Amino acid sequence: MNNRFDIFKRLPNGNTLWITTVEGLVEAKRRMGRLAAISGGEYFVYLQGEGIVAELDPSYQHRAEVA
Repeated sequence: MNNRFDIFKRLPNGNTLWITTVEGLVEAKRRMGRLAAISGGEYFVYLQGEGIVAELDPSYQHRAEVA
């Protein structure tokens, strides 16, 4: 069963901003990493009924691969 996960960004003022919904936890984590690499910040993945299932803090360092 593939669940739909919501991705949120924590704003500096403590509020949260909904970014998107994706299918599957693997895709949610991948997308969260890409978002952090592009715009930095703190992100989390939420599954309705379960709560927060993954977080990515601002200290995350993403290495871009050069093709």
